Amino acid sequence: MEGSTTTRPAADPPPRLWRGDIAGVLALALLGFANLAAFYGLEPWLRGKGLDAAQAGGTIAAFTLVALVLMPSVAARVSVASAGWCTVAGFAVTLLVLPLYLVADGLLAFVGLRLLHGFGFVLTLVGITTRFVALVPPQRAGEAYSLFSVADLLPFALLPPLLELTLPSFGGDAGNQYAAMALLQAPALLLAVVLARRVAPPSSDVAGAPGGKAGWRGGPVLALLLINTAAFIAHAVLFSMAKGRALELGGEALVGLFFALQTGTIMVLRLSAGKLFDRLDQRRASAFGAAVVTLALVLLALPIGGTAMGAWVLVPVALLLGIGFGACLPLLNALMHRHSPPAQRGANINLMMLTLQVGYLFGPLLAGLVVNWAGYPAAFVLAAVLLAPAVPMLLRLPR
Repeated sequence: MEGSTTTRPAADPPPRLWRGDIAGVLALALLGFANLAAFYGLEPWLRGKGLDAAQAGGTIAAFTLVALVLMPSVAARVSVASAGWCTVAGFAVTLLVLPLYLVADGLLAFVGLRLLHGFGFVLTLVGITTRFVALVPPQRAGEAYSLFSVADLLPFALLPPLLELTLPSFGGDAGNQYAAMALLQAPALLLAVVLARRVAPPSSDVAGAPGGKAGWRGGPVLALLLINTAAFIAHAVLFSMAKGRALELGGEALVGLFFALQTGTIMVLRLSAGKLFDRLDQRRASAFGAAVVTLALVLLALPIGGTAMGAWVLVPVALLLGIGFGACLPLLNALMHRHSPPAQRGANINLMMLTLQVGYLFGPLLAGLVVNWAGYPAAFVLAAVLLAPAVPMLLRLPR
């Protein structure tokens, strides 16, 4: 007995995370989200094409709506074996769509274009996520999802300033930049084909026990989906309302610094603490992140306009948000990975991705209604109230 316990660590070495297939999937995630991040300025571009504010907003929402409608059914039908070719199909659709931004004209054409673009993104995201989940060892889930979140976050940090810098070279028309993004998607399509032709992970990594319950049912899975939805609603409220609150506080000069500090802190934390995330109690660490974000939301809602503190509260709030979201969001995915039956991991992580779309659809809508009724502070209070229950819910999850 004693000899068997002393030799077990040698028989079960820590699983290796960095392999060629995982690196390839992370590269595809970065390239896929780069295509998404390039459209940060779509609303004013559509307005310049003759659409009014309501039409432009509806056109942008079409992309999200197609994801909400199609993602659950697509995720339920895509297996690990077919995930690679699903990714190929997604990049192929995107490659076809991007040049059409040069020729589309009128409301119906733009709506149809965004629906097709959203369909391509759904295929890409479901394929990438399903394959990635199958490759992640549960013992390295915290580090793996930290890396995945950096891959999808990095384009949003790099592309907006790069595209603004190069816009004059494209004749001042963002439509030319959208079409040029096809040059980035073409190598992504080739890489997706190469990875799709590789042998899928062993079935033991993805097959669940016979007679297991559906992956989306049960306490931990449902709780994590609700918590992730609340976290992305809070994230969307911040993204859409932080500038308005900063201007209200007299912090116009700090808006750029606020978003840069937040994004930079998230990326530094996830890159530096990825391995640590697998050693900590992920329930407590994620609950800590949710509590920190809740605190930051409350600070933004404090009546400090016109005081000596005033707009400078944005600096510590940005750091708190970076720490909170940097810890909470990847660990929620890691917890879902651990609490899902192996056969349902891909579907459940895709549902976690779907909550991002839900949060960014309903977050701004709810916040807009609340701001019209009671001002910006009330919107941040609402986000804090929705997120606060996540702390006890996470602490009550089984180990």
